[in-house]
Amino acid sequence: MSDKFKKLYGKYLGTTGNSIPNNDYWYHLQNLVEQQGWFNQDYNVQGEFLDFWPQWIASSKSNKVEGLDRFPFRYISLGTTQTLDWFHYECARNGWRMRLLRGEYPYNRDVHDFDWDWFIEDPNDLLPGDAVIMSVPFSGSGHIHPMFYDILKKCDTLNIPVMLDCAWFGTCYDLEWTVDFNCVKIVAFSTTKSLGCGQWRSGVCFTKWKYGPLYVQTDWHHGIHMNTFIGLELMKQFGPDTAPDKYKSFQHEICEYFGLIPTNTVHIAVGKRPDWNYFSRDNSYNRVNIAKPVNDLFKKKFHKNIEDMINGKS
Repeated sequence: MSDKFKKLYGKYLGTTGNSIPNNDYWYHLQNLVEQQGWFNQDYNVQGEFLDFWPQWIASSKSNKVEGLDRFPFRYISLGTTQTLDWFHYECARNGWRMRLLRGEYPYNRDVHDFDWDWFIEDPNDLLPGDAVIMSVPFSGSGHIHPMFYDILKKCDTLNIPVMLDCAWFGTCYDLEWTVDFNCVKIVAFSTTKSLGCGQWRSGVCFTKWKYGPLYVQTDWHHGIHMNTFIGLELMKQFGPDTAPDKYKSFQHEICEYFGLIPTNTVHIAVGKRPDWNYFSRDNSYNRVNIAKPVNDLFKKKFHKNIEDMINGKS
């Protein structure tokens, strides 16, 4: 990467997983507030919210997720994070050693008693008593991890419980995967990235476990009712292909401009070593968040903004 682009580190090219802002979502909510008198609504739409999720996922023309019908229970979750917290709790309660792939969502190790030699690729292979969290698309690369199916097959053999974090479903495209493995105990989805609900986080977990905090909270209707109300309204209006269809061509143009490799997640790119090592995730992937420049290109502000930043004018 050229020296001039290095001025954009952490400011315009990011390290977070945040998706591209889509004002269409905000305008839709604003119109609903003005037209329907939201403050007179009953926000407890938990049942409809949970029932709608499988339909919304299946409505994608660009992605296919198979095997969700194998999970008998669905619970409300505050994004995917609350489901991750539940799985972390199960690791602690059962004495499981939590295992991650290099480049995985760092929240998992930052809030857990994680030793740095617990990465799955390291020589100490998966063992009984382990538990695995994997993101799909993978947090480090925006694709499906090449070890995804090998790991699930091994976890089936060793009876290792697995949670799959699908937080980026709704921002990805041209992907197919199945969750139809006995070892997979939880699959989580969220409106946070897909529908811009970072301020009103909501999600769902498909699970084989009829116990735990999310089970109790859902059973008691003790949930995040305003958030699920907003999420449901947006899901009814915007399908899971909305963001990829809107921004994919701009993602590829931004990647060409910076010399990055586009991924199957519309706000994520990967940079070749060593030019993009600033963005290294566990020495495995140079993952670059391009949400800001993609959004600026869509709004026809990119070229002016980037020249201003490179020249120190902003």
